[in-house]
Parts: sequence; structure tokens; C-alpha cells
Amino acid sequence: MSIRLILLAFIIPTLLFSQDEGVEKTPDPKTEPQTKEETPSIRVKAKKETDREFLGDVEGTNIYAGKKNEVIRLDKANANLALGNTRQVYAKVPGITIWENEGSGIQPGIGARGLSPNRNWEFNTRMNGHDIASDSFGYPEAYFNPPLEALEKVEIVRGAGALQYGPQFGGMINYVVKKADPTRPVKVETKTTGGSYNTLNQYSSVSGTVGDWSYFVFYQGRSSDGWRENSQYNIQTGFVNLGYKVSEKLKISLEMAKSTYMSQQAGGLTDEQFRVDPRQSSRTRNWFSAPWNVPAMNIDYEQSPTSRTNVKIFGLYGERNSVGVVSAANVADSIQSRTLEYSPRQIDRDTYRNYGMEARQIFNYDLLDKTHTLSFGGRYFNGNTDRFRNPNGTTGTKFDLRETNLNNLCYDGSRNCRVADLDFSTLNYAGFVENLFRITDALSLTPGVRYEWIRSTASGRVNESMPSATRPFGGMIQPLERVQRQVLYGLGAQYQTTKTTNFYANYSRAFRPVLYSELFAPTATLNEVDPNLKDQSGYNADAGYRGKFGQWIQFDMSVFELRYNNRVGQLPGLLPGQANFQTNVGDSLHRGVEAYIEIDPIVALTDSQPFGSFSFFTSSANVNARYIKWEDPRVLTNPSNAQNFYRVGKLVENAPSQIHRYGVTYHYKNVFSFTYLISYTGAAYADAANTGPFTANGQIGLIPSYTVRDFTFVWNFYENFSLRGGVNNLTNQMYFTRRAGGYPGPGIMPGDGIFYFIGLSAVF
Repeated sequence: MSIRLILLAFIIPTLLFSQDEGVEKTPDPKTEPQTKEETPSIRVKAKKETDREFLGDVEGTNIYAGKKNEVIRLDKANANLALGNTRQVYAKVPGITIWENEGSGIQPGIGARGLSPNRNWEFNTRMNGHDIASDSFGYPEAYFNPPLEALEKVEIVRGAGALQYGPQFGGMINYVVKKADPTRPVKVETKTTGGSYNTLNQYSSVSGTVGDWSYFVFYQGRSSDGWRENSQYNIQTGFVNLGYKVSEKLKISLEMAKSTYMSQQAGGLTDEQFRVDPRQSSRTRNWFSAPWNVPAMNIDYEQSPTSRTNVKIFGLYGERNSVGVVSAANVADSIQSRTLEYSPRQIDRDTYRNYGMEARQIFNYDLLDKTHTLSFGGRYFNGNTDRFRNPNGTTGTKFDLRETNLNNLCYDGSRNCRVADLDFSTLNYAGFVENLFRITDALSLTPGVRYEWIRSTASGRVNESMPSATRPFGGMIQPLERVQRQVLYGLGAQYQTTKTTNFYANYSRAFRPVLYSELFAPTATLNEVDPNLKDQSGYNADAGYRGKFGQWIQFDMSVFELRYNNRVGQLPGLLPGQANFQTNVGDSLHRGVEAYIEIDPIVALTDSQPFGSFSFFTSSANVNARYIKWEDPRVLTNPSNAQNFYRVGKLVENAPSQIHRYGVTYHYKNVFSFTYLISYTGAAYADAANTGPFTANGQIGLIPSYTVRDFTFVWNFYENFSLRGGVNNLTNQMYFTRRAGGYPGPGIMPGDGIFYFIGLSAVF
């Protein structure tokens, strides 16, 4: 533990006893509805605006008492929202690890507590409370990230969110889109931002309320040449929300999000290539596209001031399309002397067709002279994925998903056979119940339980060919079906020490099933996947102290422990040139400290700030994530080799032990503000075996520590007009956050260098 965190551990309790704010009594829910504004909570509602808050004890139909959570108010944040800079957005959330594959901000990639940041797949990713990822379990990757300029806030519930939202180890991330202006029929907001490398971003929205109808519509378009060679992109996103107030108790809304983008993939680098020039690219023909369509319906019904129902019906029609050269970074993509053309590119395509529903009910009841809150609900999800791969795409350089013929006949007599042509399905039923017991005015306990029923299927063909004596079905796999049942449980506790501070603790079970869509090579990867992958299970436990004192300090300090059994990881090939192996590498135990504190000394010393005020913050995490059981199923069957490949104590891959972010923000009234941010991330290994020396292809080796600095300002210069700008990676630090085994590499994926941006916004 660093000296900084030790000092904070002494400072905060001292502040507790130096302040006398009393214990806030819980309002009687029988007479005071548990709305977001009236729920007993520690939400920061100071006159001074802040971009970081906490969720209330009860919000909507959900209970958050005793759960570690963070709320990032994007409308108050000093960050490069136009390009979706996650390093700035999550600056005040301790322990967040970020993969920065490229600077487009198209695909999110965050993890926490030593978990993989791969497209948020250890989190349950939602928008306005409903699913937006490609699947719920085996392949829950978030290829869609709503524009940050369109968001009101981002809600993060750590591992304890597993009981309410699903069994992911990381917890839940919810993107909350801005709402219609309730005070006028038409409100227009427009933002235009330009930046380095011919970057142009345009965001416009229209919203309003007319009678019982409300609406919010936005459009965002962004294009850039990218910092690296061959990294241009173009993205367009639209969103429509239409709400109708049927009565004072019943409200219904329909929404539709649509995103389409195309990006050129610069590919990975070897260590030598990165040392010579991180901006270089040896891949000119790699492209990626992911059209995404997410419809949803939301129904809110308030039976009484203390009882309400919420129903969400949602769907997804999306695609994941990539075409390119998937060979290692040290293999050149060259023109063939015989054909005078490039080799055919590999095509990988997924089509997702999902739909589901979640229903939640919450109400208050009296027991033993106290009023308690019960929340329960159910979930139905039906996900379908069609996946195919063909190594015989076109030989061109542009985005092109056409398939070309093979030399050998296929099972159907044609010559257009594929390496894989598969169909997957996931059917999920789940139910949960949580109860907030108010033991005293200050102490509450929240036990909960969740039941999951999951059925996954797979069918189709792999390595298609004509039927023969050795392959009587021509590559067709036997239809597969797997049913899993899982019970999760947890307990949260909270003790309100003052009106605005509390102690909290939580323990929750977590679970991640292996589905067929994960076994059958989900992307253009160079890894081999173990067909005998086992389900992963474990728990999250944390305890901390959070809140604020007056207007000058807010904080959240906690410790955590996470157990991850049968963890899936990547092992290097046993022989030179052999592919990496993806398998259950063992059990890991993650322990650490997460600390956030923000202080405004000027506000602390005086009530008058004629020259503005400064606030200083630190968001730090010390994480010790190690394997307590480590195995390699390829060699454990050989007793003479078993000890050489059973290594307890190895560090978890992609899990830096130190993540520290420091910042200072200056505010002058409501006219001008700026933020200077320093982000430090410690070193990590790229594989579970902790291979130190890098491999020739750049896929395995150490990921060095790095420090990045960002500067952002906002100037409200005239009524409804403002100017926002800044510099990302102010010192032009050359660094990388990831060594990829497949897409979008393989190899080292450099982070972006220095980037300038400036934008003009107006509200009418």
C-alpha cells in the first residue's frame, strides 16, 4: 500500500470526528415516496457543482444501499467528450483499467480490480437500463458505445451489481442518455469539434415537452484520419426517444438507437517496430464495421407513493464484420510474385439477433416499527448469433466482404466453402429478490439472491468439405446443447455516520458460464481455444467509507477482495511457432485498496470566492491480483512435467498493480474552468505465464508502465455559447496498453500520441 493511501486512511477518520452533522433519520416511505430526490442517500447535492456522485439507497425499482458505486456526471465533466476519451471520463473512478486500441472512442474497453478490459466484457453493459452488448454471457462484448456528448451520466455498480443485473464479475455500467427538456416545447443543442489528424465531430440534439408527450432526438457524426497510419474511421449514431404520460401514475417511452461505423485497422506491431516508430502500420487492407440497432420500450407504473413497477422490453440487431490479414505483425503482407496480387483476406462476420424483457417491482412494508423495502424481478433473454469465417476474401485494399472460391469442393458441391459457418443461441431465465432491512435509523442490511437458468446451443459446420470416409458429414458438427443452473447470493450492510457519510460493506457471488459462442473461435484470433473450457465462478467482497463534509471535501475509500475460479487466460505455445492457447489457467485472488478524495481548500477556508476556486483530487488503486492455483492442461497429464507448469503466485495478466490519477480543476463562477489530469498505470504482463522477454511477434511480453497528461478547458463566453478544447497526451508519451493475440492486432496496440481539439457549442 502506498504512503498516499496510508495518509488518507488517517485523514478521513479525523475528519469524521471533527464534523458534527448528526445522523440523518430515514424518511417514512409510507408518507414520503422513495423517489430519486427523496431517497435517503449520500448523493452529493451541494450548491457547488460536481461531476462525481453516488447512487441513492433506493432509486427507481433498484436498491443500492451497501453497494460500492460511482456516478460520473458528463454534463459537468471537463473531458474530451467529442472523442470519447475514457481516460478522462473515468478519471475519478479508482481502479479502472483502460485498453486504448485506437483514439476513435468507438469501442469501449475498461476493466476493474484486475479484470480484463476487453470491450467491457467483465461488466454488464447497458444503456438506459437495458442490454446493448452482443450477448449476456459467453460473448458479452460491447461493440457499441453511445456518444458521450449525448449522455447525462454514467452509472457504475461494482461486483455487487451481479444480483440485480447479471452474474458478471465486474458489475454493471449504465449509460444514461439525456432526457427531454420538461420546461419548453423545443430545445436545440449543437456542438462542432475539430482536432488533429483531420478529426471532425458534429453533435446535434432536439428535445422538448408538449402536453403529455416528450421527445429527445440526437445525431452524431465523427470522422478522422487517425494518429497512426491506416487508422481512418467514420462513425454515425442516431437516437430517438418518444415518451407519453398516460396518467400521473403510468408513463411509457419508446426509443431506438442506431449506429454504423467503418474503421481501418492499422494492426499490431512488434517491439522493434514500436521502438522505431509507433505510428507505423504494415497493414493497409484491414477493416472493421459494426452496424448496431437497439430498440427498447420502457414502462413505469407507480401504484402508490411507496410502490412502483418497471418493465423494459429490448432488442438488438447488430453485426460484427472484419476483413483483413490476420497474420502476426512480423509477417509481411506482400504482393505474390505469381499472381501479382495480394493474398486473399480473411472475412469474419457475426450477426446478432437478440430480444428480452426485464420486469421489476419495489414496495415498502412495515415490520417491527420500521419501514423496509423489497425489490424483486425477473428477466427473459433470447440471443442468437450467426457466425462465419472465410479465409478467401478479396485481394483488394478497400472494405469488401465478398467471398471468393476455394480450390476444393465443399459439402454442398459448391466451391464457396468456409472455415466456419455456425449458429449459436442463448436462452436465459433469471429471477432476483433483495430486501433493504432498516435495522435502526442508521444501520441497514440488504440480503439478496438470484437464480439463473441458461441454455446454450450450437450447430453448423467447421472446415467444410465434401463428405468422405473420414468426414462423413463434410465438417458438420453434431448439434450441441448445454443447460446451466446457478444460484447467486449476497449481503450488503450500511451504517450512516452523518447526514452525508456512511460505512458500507458487501459480499456477492459471481458467475460466468462458458458458452459455445466462446469455444468456437469468436474472432479472427491466432489463439487456439481449449474445447474443454469450464465455467468460471467466484465472489466480490468490499468495504469502505464514503461521503462528503460540507462543500469542500468528498471521498470514497475502500478495500476489496475478488476470487475468480477457473479463470480463462492465454498461455504461450509449448513449441516455437505454436499458437497461443486459451484455456482455464487456474484460480486467481485479487485484493486491493481503492481510494478517491477531492478537496477544495478555498471553499474550506472562506465562503467567498471572488477569484474562483481550485479542487484537487486523487483516484488511486493498489491491486494485488495473483494466481493461487495455476495449471496448464496440455502438460499436467504428464507427471514429469507437471511441476514445471504448476506455478502458484503468478500475477494475473493485464492487471497492473498501481493505477493512479491526479487532477486539479479551477472554476471561475460559471464562466471558465480547466482540468489538468495526470494518469499513471503500472506495468503488467500480457499472458498468464508472466513471460517477461517479449516474443518476436509482439503478442507476449511485459506491458511497461506509462504516464499520460491531459488538459481540458471550458469557456462559457456568451449566454448560451461555449468553447471547449484541450490537449490529450500533452507530452506526446509513446506507450501501449495491450498486446493483442488476434483482432485488432495481433501484436502491440499503441496508444495515441499528442492530440489537440477545440469545439464550439450552442444551446437554444
